[in-house]
Amino acid sequence: MPMVTMLGDVIQKESVAWNLPIGKFAAQADTLCLYLDKKVTFKKCFHEILNNGADYGKMPGQAGKVACVTSSLLPTTPSAVTLSQLRTALLSLHVEKLLAANGFQVYNSNGGCQSSVLSLFDVVALDAASSAGPVSSLHEETADVNSVRDKLLEVASSSPFTVGNQQTSQADEMLPVSKDKATAMAIDAKMFLEHQKLRRGGQGYDKNIGLINIKVAEAWSSVFEQVVTLEAARERLNDKAPSVVVHVTAVGRQFHQQQVDLLWRLLGNLPIPQTHVVHGRVASQKDRGNVNGLSAADFVKLRVEQMKEASVVKYGDHVKGEGWEKTIGVTTSGVIKFELLGTTPILNVKLDLSEKGHPLNNKGGSFVLYNYARLSTLFQHFEEDVEIEVYPELPSLEDTDVGLLTEQEEWALLFNYLLPFPSIVEGCVGKFDPSTPESSIQAHKICMFLKDLSRDLSLYYGRVHVLVVRNAHLSLENFLSQPYEENLSSSYKTINHKYSKA
Repeated sequence: MPMVTMLGDVIQKESVAWNLPIGKFAAQADTLCLYLDKKVTFKKCFHEILNNGADYGKMPGQAGKVACVTSSLLPTTPSAVTLSQLRTALLSLHVEKLLAANGFQVYNSNGGCQSSVLSLFDVVALDAASSAGPVSSLHEETADVNSVRDKLLEVASSSPFTVGNQQTSQADEMLPVSKDKATAMAIDAKMFLEHQKLRRGGQGYDKNIGLINIKVAEAWSSVFEQVVTLEAARERLNDKAPSVVVHVTAVGRQFHQQQVDLLWRLLGNLPIPQTHVVHGRVASQKDRGNVNGLSAADFVKLRVEQMKEASVVKYGDHVKGEGWEKTIGVTTSGVIKFELLGTTPILNVKLDLSEKGHPLNNKGGSFVLYNYARLSTLFQHFEEDVEIEVYPELPSLEDTDVGLLTEQEEWALLFNYLLPFPSIVEGCVGKFDPSTPESSIQAHKICMFLKDLSRDLSLYYGRVHVLVVRNAHLSLENFLSQPYEENLSSSYKTINHKYSKA
């Protein structure tokens, strides 16, 4: 017996104890092809999804670990929020959800600024319950900031990396100081980086970081004040020591946020990974409107009006009343999230800001939301028909013959989307390297996953026409729809979106 065939035989026998056993194998020359047992795979995957519901995909790998998420957002009013700040806030919220889905206990250290930005979504019905979840805010707690500042200054005064009467080569915002008018103080970040063996240049910290101001004349630096705020937030964790700090920042604030990182490392004695999710600018597409002078509130208003107009064109005079307002609001919220989160963070987002351009297309969030709504409507209509005895109730998983799922598309949907979803969620976060600020978080992957799944699901259901043709395969097709609806719900949770099924 050829060695490859013997290997295949051993693997198939060993796989009986695996979660997904091998159904058969094919050996040719020095190549071995393994085939999963489709019936067992369908059943086990469906069982896992239906048991976990919208929590399917949550990974316990980092259970018990604490993650602290902060951002470069500054206090502002909703009317003054920029498009870049809106992207920062949505990205920060998405990162929090991804960390929580990977088992981290997540704390947000500047939830006040983030809430101010996200209050824009009040006009598009941001679901309050979905924005809570497993993430806790450290912002609302009161803290003795002065005592924290004094503690950090004591550390600075005795640090070998501290220098006096110096200023950095980079301009730094200064905040007035009402007391302790001591001499200027800064740290030599270059020396500290070398001592800690942290990378500089390329994937490391900016090579231009030299001295970081703590105090100049009668002003505390904004970097130091942000470190004071972060340290005060960390103290509220009590004995919950963070395993990682994630900074979410616009590219224009990257240098500042790296200074915050280094100063906190030194003064707070924080030898843990600090990773930086940096996002690009928000711009307009060529000849599709102008982003200059457009606030985030203006952008949200434009998308709401466009969604109303598109809905009227499609559904006519029925588009009126509180129900429609809520539907338009939730859909617009989802569309905006896809626009700002669906691009690799470091790349620029280019928006169509023309008045005639509208967000209803076959590539964006509206298409994904439409497919989820279609599945939800399918079940609603099916349940109504069950009540009038047009159809029997769906069988349990144990009583369902998944062997009837013989279409190649059905297997492709399972193998490409349902089965690997937990691994995709895990891969969005990756591992943290304590020697570099470069982030391993790939925050765009969930939106890409949803778009691809919706495209293939739409093609499949467009051909099968579930609930249009009443045949013996119908109950199985409806049963097949359940895991996909739950999978879509799981994905939506990570972008902080809750779609109404009503």
